[in-house]
Amino acid sequence: MKMNMDSLVAVLLVLLPLSFFTFVHGEIPTTLDGPFKPVTVPLDTSFRGNAVDLPDSDPRVQRIVKGFEPEQISVSLSATHDSVWISWITGEFQIGDNITPLDPENVASVVVYGRYEHPMTNQSTGYSLVYNQLYELEGLQNYTSGIIHHVRLTGLMPNTLYQYQCGDPSIPAMSNVSYFQTMPVSGPESYPSRIAVVGDLGLTYNTTSTVDHLLINHPNLLLLVGDVSYANLYFTNGTADGCFHEQTYQPRWDYWGRYIQLLVSKVPVMVVEGDHEIEKQAGNQMFAAYNSRFAFPSEESGSSSSLF
Repeated sequence: MKMNMDSLVAVLLVLLPLSFFTFVHGEIPTTLDGPFKPVTVPLDTSFRGNAVDLPDSDPRVQRIVKGFEPEQISVSLSATHDSVWISWITGEFQIGDNITPLDPENVASVVVYGRYEHPMTNQSTGYSLVYNQLYELEGLQNYTSGIIHHVRLTGLMPNTLYQYQCGDPSIPAMSNVSYFQTMPVSGPESYPSRIAVVGDLGLTYNTTSTVDHLLINHPNLLLLVGDVSYANLYFTNGTADGCFHEQTYQPRWDYWGRYIQLLVSKVPVMVVEGDHEIEKQAGNQMFAAYNSRFAFPSEESGSSSSLF
């Protein structure tokens, strides 16, 4: 279902109790300080009516990089505390009747990194791909993505701040320096101190408020529990009526990736699929955008699917 006020309240209730403690007790606690008595926060009625999608004219969703410079950068959890995935996109998507996919072999997938305030002398390479969203009915617009890169970093120290750049140094086309913190070694008394759990995020004006709350509260880990971009509420021509369709407007995924970069390029994320990620297309293919855009610890965790 499209994100509504109930969805928004469910998201904010993860975060707003922390705001309560900020003002009442003077500091934001962590899970290590708990357990706490549940706190109910009154609904902020000013949010009503703001679940309106950001338009493609909004500067926050427009492409600002040039050539094959990286965009839509994200950090994802791997199977162990000493590894993460870095993902990004280079090149421009295409949409229309006659589209020609970009060649992933033309751009390298490289991450240079090191501990914060140390030289970035480590380097890892990964793989890249493009995906298509194709329709058999005449008049519907097909889509092919930019080049999606996934690189796994290993041998990291637990609970440590790292800095990194991603891209292709031979072009050169590298990102600015970003930062992330690794997970602690898992144990009964060792786990991320602040975890944000968010569902039905979408890309609306309410989304921007939710992301602002997340940034203010500095989570160590972000769990996205389905229904991410809501691209399937759009027709292939970019118009929408708020209902499910057999069509999608895949550029909404790119808009979402550009906007959310300010958060997920710093905070490791784990994504779970929802019904809005199915996105059925020609050949009865499903989950093409979801499986391609996000990195999953499937292989290293022994799973046979990115869906579990």
